Amino acid sequence: MTVFNGCLKIIKSKLGIIIMYFAIFTGISIAMQLNNNENNMEDFRSKKMDIAFVDCDKSEISEYIYDYLHANHNVKRMKNDKSLLQEVLYYSQEDMVIKIPKGFGETALKDGKTDNLIEITQQPGSYGYIYVEQQLDRVLNSMRKYVKAGFSKEQAYKNTVSLKKSSVNLMDINGNGGDIPDFVNMFRFYPYLAITVICTVVGMILVVFRRKEITRRMNASAVSLKNQNFQILLIFIIFGIVIWLLSLVIAFFMYGRMDLLRAPNISIYILNSFVMTITALAIAYFMGMLIKKANMISLIVTPVSLGISFMSGVFVPLSMLGSTVKKIARFIPVYWYEDLNDMLSGFKQLSKNQLNTVYTNLLLQLLFAVALIGGALFIVKYKREFQV
Repeated sequence: MTVFNGCLKIIKSKLGIIIMYFAIFTGISIAMQLNNNENNMEDFRSKKMDIAFVDCDKSEISEYIYDYLHANHNVKRMKNDKSLLQEVLYYSQEDMVIKIPKGFGETALKDGKTDNLIEITQQPGSYGYIYVEQQLDRVLNSMRKYVKAGFSKEQAYKNTVSLKKSSVNLMDINGNGGDIPDFVNMFRFYPYLAITVICTVVGMILVVFRRKEITRRMNASAVSLKNQNFQILLIFIIFGIVIWLLSLVIAFFMYGRMDLLRAPNISIYILNSFVMTITALAIAYFMGMLIKKANMISLIVTPVSLGISFMSGVFVPLSMLGSTVKKIARFIPVYWYEDLNDMLSGFKQLSKNQLNTVYTNLLLQLLFAVALIGGALFIVKYKREFQV
């Protein structure tokens, strides 16, 4: 198997670079996984803001405002020093500055125009002030109604803060208790690692085989074109499986072998990632046929892998993508991989319809792979016949 052995020699000669690429992009993927795990949403929990509070009014109502903010946020009293307040915002020591102007206590609970009674200054690009502003509006509106009904200011405040807060109960309809396992992020970011590393290595090998002297030898060889392509595809498949297995080993170390093996639907996750590996190989083989020079590999692979990852739900969850982007992403195999992973993460046990979705998404990925390999083989045949 001359071509097969030639591919092995190229891989051995580039082994240092291959390990470096795998280590770099594995590190990037792990960093994104860990960051995503840390930033998982704390569902239905109020966020506390860091607030600098300046009271220029010193009234009963302004004290009530301070008490309310202090009970719900991290509040620090500060002097009305413009340069100091600008400094705490500039160095992100506080999220916002809330200033109660003079005369606030006299007008705050009166009917009529009461907008912009409280001055709020926030960090550039921050929108947390909207949340706080809405809270203050609700407090003041509630107190106005109580005062209008004949209650004292003190009683109006007590009644307002004693109002029962809304509570949310999660119904465990999918068997996961509302939780998404951390290992899901590993499978979610896998396409970026697979496409980047496999496309880079496959590109390196195919560029060597595109050299004129090697092309002439292969054309003059007694080995048929079909046999040559088979040997090249075989070494690529072996390499892809090695990358896939290494990624699973890393996952076992990160998330615990037994915990991962006992996880719901883990066999489908693993099967889906294997099919994704085959698809990544097909993408790499097709792209490799279009790359002529070694210095073009990273220039093409990097934007393609990033573009696919952003559009197909790797970096940005599918639920956050716009409808137009989703329509375009349906023509990218990674979309169907991520769509299946999203479904698996939401359900512990799959219904018959969901199992049909599993089969459909796996089949669509394989069809994309077949189409890409077919396109690559057509390019090979065309270039050989016309000596392009």
